[in-house]
Amino acid sequence: MRRLWDLFWKPSGKIGLGVLLVFGGFGGVIFWGGFNTAMEATNTMGFCISCHEMESTVYQEYKETIHYKNASGVQATCSDCHVPRAWTAKLVRKIEATGELYHHFVGTIDTKEKFEAHRATMAKRVWATMEANDSQECRNCHTFEAMDFHAQRPASAEAMQGAQEKGETCISCHKGIAHKMPDLSSGYLAMFDELRALSQEEGARADKLYTIATKDIFAEASTDGKPTGRLLAATELDVIERKGDLLKVRLDGWQQDGVERVVYALRGQRIFSATLSKAAIESVQRHQTEIDENTELTWHRVSVEAWTPKADLISDVNVLWEYGAEMYNASCSTCHTLSSPDHLLANQWIGNLKAMSRFISLDKEQYRFLQKYLQFHASDTGGKGH
Repeated sequence: MRRLWDLFWKPSGKIGLGVLLVFGGFGGVIFWGGFNTAMEATNTMGFCISCHEMESTVYQEYKETIHYKNASGVQATCSDCHVPRAWTAKLVRKIEATGELYHHFVGTIDTKEKFEAHRATMAKRVWATMEANDSQECRNCHTFEAMDFHAQRPASAEAMQGAQEKGETCISCHKGIAHKMPDLSSGYLAMFDELRALSQEEGARADKLYTIATKDIFAEASTDGKPTGRLLAATELDVIERKGDLLKVRLDGWQQDGVERVVYALRGQRIFSATLSKAAIESVQRHQTEIDENTELTWHRVSVEAWTPKADLISDVNVLWEYGAEMYNASCSTCHTLSSPDHLLANQWIGNLKAMSRFISLDKEQYRFLQKYLQFHASDTGGKGH
């Protein structure tokens, strides 16, 4: 072993330095060429779909898109969209891909059911990468500068030019362009189940609670009679008495003249906290009256006491807002760059969300919660009151 070591490192008295350099150079070229050839072989579509989980799922989806077959006959293969062209970035991506090989061999997504269960996680990871690198793979073929906006459909041209002005990246608006969109609702639906489980522990203990869903309220400590109103989700309550599975709570808020059946969270902002029956209006306590200088509308600071079941109430509003943030991201980030909630005023979010309602799949309860989440994080509220 010692002689071999010396032979390798000590200068040779028999072989000239020039010969060593020539052979070393040739060896380096052969190694480098072989390495690059092997790396490029992993960029072929054949290699990418050699795994069953790729060939049977995303490849079949890709074959139905314009990136696979189109009038010009220009095809974007797997590596065109998922591997950078710059050598260093390409090498980094190949190293990262070794993790994908691990999951292939252990069978993480080797069935359709497993693949679908992980689809959202995998898609979000790819989207995040493309947002971070400004969709560099897309821009290998598509650039704003090369686009003929007059040749595009008017709506497309308007969207593209708007994206260019705002500096948006391709993936912001083109998620799902080559593969089926994942069901992003699973994230916030799972979070809601966690909220409901949490409410079973906290509803009977904390003195300040927040509703996680719409709840009925009653004038007496019983749910046998007709409800006197409803509390909307994300409404703050103070507990003043407990009786079995019922809580007597106080709601503080604001009423507007002429709209006495609605209690708002803040003065001047139409953030709904509760709706009241006609009979319940008489039980509302008024504490002060103010005139909004911007609208000249009269507002009254009020409080309402009522009984409600202890279910669907939690003590940590931040957990509730995390649920709202996940719902907002899942519902609104698939079509465009997600605007920060403080991009608009609280009242502006009502009309803005209504205009977008046909593009999102939320039931009435979820829609109301999303609106309230956005309003409480708008530029003129910023979480005030919570």
